[in-house]
Amino acid sequence: MEQSTGPLAGVKIIEMTGIGPVPYAAMVLADLGAQVIRIDRPGGYPSLGDGLDFSAMTQAAIFYRSRPMVQVDLKSQAGRDLILRLAGDASALIEGYRPGTMERLGLGPDACHARNPALAYVRVTGWGQDGPMAGMAGHDLNYLGLSGVLSLFGRDGAPPRGMPPLVGDMAGGALFAVIGLLSAVMQARATGTGQMVDANIVDGSANLASLVTALGAVGTAGAAMPGAGPLDGARHFYRTYQCADGEWLVVGAIEPAFRKVLLSRLGLESEPRMVAARPEDDAHCADVLARIFRQKPRDHWVALFDGSDGCVTPVLSQSEAAAHPANRARDVFTRIDGVTQPAPAPRLSRTPGAIGRSPAEAARPDTHALSGWGLSEDDVSRLREQGAFGSADDDDGAA
Repeated sequence: MEQSTGPLAGVKIIEMTGIGPVPYAAMVLADLGAQVIRIDRPGGYPSLGDGLDFSAMTQAAIFYRSRPMVQVDLKSQAGRDLILRLAGDASALIEGYRPGTMERLGLGPDACHARNPALAYVRVTGWGQDGPMAGMAGHDLNYLGLSGVLSLFGRDGAPPRGMPPLVGDMAGGALFAVIGLLSAVMQARATGTGQMVDANIVDGSANLASLVTALGAVGTAGAAMPGAGPLDGARHFYRTYQCADGEWLVVGAIEPAFRKVLLSRLGLESEPRMVAARPEDDAHCADVLARIFRQKPRDHWVALFDGSDGCVTPVLSQSEAAAHPANRARDVFTRIDGVTQPAPAPRLSRTPGAIGRSPAEAARPDTHALSGWGLSEDDVSRLREQGAFGSADDDDGAA
């Protein structure tokens, strides 16, 4: 069994397997040393279609890494009793089901707090635990739309057709769940009293937009109009440009001192309209920069601005990002079982995080992990006889 050595060593968390925010939140916590046990259903999570079969993933299931998995049949009384027993020894439980689901199983906050009054009970949903939309289905794009955040990514008067589930699921949902979980655990350790944490994607996404909301509130030009603000591409010195080879550059020279470097390296320091950088000249200045950047390939410009304060950097694909010298020097990515994946973050100097179990190992059921929660081999055998693990339990994980 892995010995947790990260900053969260000693924090014991039950993860009720779901999709999106919950496994990612659990991965972050486990990478940082929390003792997480992932509870899956017998046979694994059902396929969502369109290639989204999470249970079929092994080494590619990056978000399952660093913690063991036990398949538990929550339809059986023995399975439900097992979860309550684990809750009695846990710091936190995190789940992402529709409101009311855990209560119907007899595993809601009241039942778990009866076993462990200090438990942090974290619930991750899209719409929240109450309100007129709480029972409705939805996904990342739906929640971003309701929070007002999707409109911020609009162009030409329309929001984007789609976006990767990063701002909503992963940031507004998962990372706010991590914040809420750790906050509730700290409070419980100080007072002995746990609580329920409602970490939902609409709330979290709206919170993430605080800077843009503030800019609009103080009347910053274009802040409330997608594509027209100073931080989303309206200004010529803060946007992307295409190069001769079809690749792209980021120009982020917001401050005058950085724009001076940008113009100097491009030979534009004597251009009055470029130096003045008036909003009414943005179209002209953007055309000038676009014509210049289209004359050479991306790597030429990267080399020209390397080491400078011109704020010109490449737009990299994920594979390029993993191979970039700056990222390699800092070990931003690691490679396990042939799969490149992000290393644990954030970094701590004294108790750094670590990947305690590979994704392939973490994808295999492992009832031996229950020994770390006070269950003996006899306990596990008895639970198996009672049907707690279902017929699909193959128990081939490593101890």
